[in-house]
Amino acid sequence: MNLATACLLVLLPLPLLLLAGLAFLPLLGASAFPPCDLALVIVEARYERVHAALMLAATACALGQTVVLFGMGAGVAAFCANWDGLEDEQREDWRKAAGVAGLNDLRTALRDMDATLMVCDSGLKTMGLTDETLEEGVAVVGLPTFLDRAGAARVAVF
Repeated sequence: MNLATACLLVLLPLPLLLLAGLAFLPLLGASAFPPCDLALVIVEARYERVHAALMLAATACALGQTVVLFGMGAGVAAFCANWDGLEDEQREDWRKAAGVAGLNDLRTALRDMDATLMVCDSGLKTMGLTDETLEEGVAVVGLPTFLDRAGAARVAVF
């Protein structure tokens, strides 16, 4: 915290600080996001890795944990409405035939359980995609926002 911020906080009356609420959290070094239990980073577009990440995320959500999923590079395919760029997508039929939830079912369940879905802005550009190709509810953010949202969560990379 710099000197100007410290002076501002000392000089402002307490009721004003209370009314300001979350707006002052970044000044105090706290995250504006609620605590996160599990942060999953998807960096590949291979079906098995994406499916494993979504299964793990859905299971954690079902257990009441707060989950954030973040796509980087080729991993942004996991967040595209039409699964643009997903490799080995024919495995979806194999999973469904075995009675295992498919990617669309898992992603819908994650949205229903309030998982946070994010993609890296530079990853989206690198893959030649736009935010219009993304599934509804996916936020386009930078790494600082993801790291702030993930906080001290356990992190796994897929």
